[in-house]
Amino acid sequence: MEISQNGRSADLAKILLGVHETERTGSKKTASQNTGTQDRVQISEQAKELQRLRAAAEQPNAERDAKVDHIRQSLEGGTYRVDGKQVADAIIRSVLTDSVL
Repeated sequence: MEISQNGRSADLAKILLGVHETERTGSKKTASQNTGTQDRVQISEQAKELQRLRAAAEQPNAERDAKVDHIRQSLEGGTYRVDGKQVADAIIRSVLTDSVL
């Protein structure tokens, strides 16, 4: 049995995990054919999009920070309550989303 890493879920995983693939274009040359030429790097559109997504994810988010601080204070004060139905709904939503991708 072979499991392929092709498809939308693999693309999403690459984006979320910051995995970069190199795109190879052009013909292959041997070392003797490369003498006198300069190496060149070309960044693909996919790599540029990954860079943009990573930069956006690393930006500070004041709203999220405030929410995390509120939860931290609730935990420390012993007033944090978890709604089991909301947790179950989130788990189900996550499983369904993963199965679609």
